[in-house]
Amino acid sequence: MPRKDSGNNIITTSIASIWFVLHTLHIWVKVSLLALFSLLLYTLYHSYALITPPSLLYIPDSNNSLLVALQQQHVPLNILDYRLIKRYPIPPKGWVRFDTKTALTRETLIQSLQKKPRERTRRIVMYSGATIQDFSSRTARQTELSAKKILAQYHYYSPYRDGGILAGYYRIPYHTTPSAIAYYMTTTSEKKFEIMAQKYLGSYKVHTWNRILTIASIIQKETQDPKEMPLISSVIHNRLKKGMKLQLDATLNYGKYSHQIVTPERIQKDKSHYNTYRYKGLPPHPIGSATKEAIRAALNPAKTEYLYFMLADEGTHNFATTYPEHLAHIRWYKTQKENKNKNKEANQSTFLDTIRKP
Repeated sequence: MPRKDSGNNIITTSIASIWFVLHTLHIWVKVSLLALFSLLLYTLYHSYALITPPSLLYIPDSNNSLLVALQQQHVPLNILDYRLIKRYPIPPKGWVRFDTKTALTRETLIQSLQKKPRERTRRIVMYSGATIQDFSSRTARQTELSAKKILAQYHYYSPYRDGGILAGYYRIPYHTTPSAIAYYMTTTSEKKFEIMAQKYLGSYKVHTWNRILTIASIIQKETQDPKEMPLISSVIHNRLKKGMKLQLDATLNYGKYSHQIVTPERIQKDKSHYNTYRYKGLPPHPIGSATKEAIRAALNPAKTEYLYFMLADEGTHNFATTYPEHLAHIRWYKTQKENKNKNKEANQSTFLDTIRKP
């Protein structure tokens, strides 16, 4: 026979459970209302808070990438602003100038992107094989800006120590800024890098692409001939596969040494990992800017067994699979050079004799 106090316990426990549930729900209602109120306050603040845009903004040709582009250019927008952006038509592509002394609401800023005239631009060049130091110095002279600031902004925007700007032509506004130059050229380059990486590798990863850019930059330093690039790429890939040192002068033309002739003394003294006579494998970073052709060659080398190449006539190269064959190319090159020097001296002598005749 059941006890009376057992039934009372069940009723008491049930009441306590119901009270706990109601109390918990009461707390959650409070928390939810507080969260909703906080979101409402933030939304109101977000809508009316003033922001000061940078003096130059680059506007891409899509609303989907506009928010990211503005954020990358230090405009303090967030995901809530995406709905505001979508309320307006896609703004015209190009550069827009702002007065940095005037603060704007978010809506006024988005409207300004529609209405403001686009800036006139001029051509800036990243030459193939140029280092980022070369580019910064030359662009500083062209734009009357600080080379150090251009270099610093490049390192802010690009994940690559060098080679992060694809060789080619770019349109930059007159009266530009270091940030605008670096942002536009690096992000434009990275979009093209990503397209190529997706095509050849299936995905774009900075670590993997750094290796590709490094190979491409070496190819670019060795030749300007697109037809030879896949062949030079094959030599680099073949030597890497066999665990051979690359032993390439080009890898020592990095940074401040980009325009220096590589001498035997330099090869002995340089202790950096750019010295491929001393260390196996690739240099740690690209040694300069590369063209699309050099990058494609790095991604898709010719199928050869070449392990050596040597400068030939008219800037081309002779390729070899064996060391004796390579030595023969070296002897041929030296003979050709000696003959040219002799012919040059003979022509100069004939010219002087002609002048001396009465």
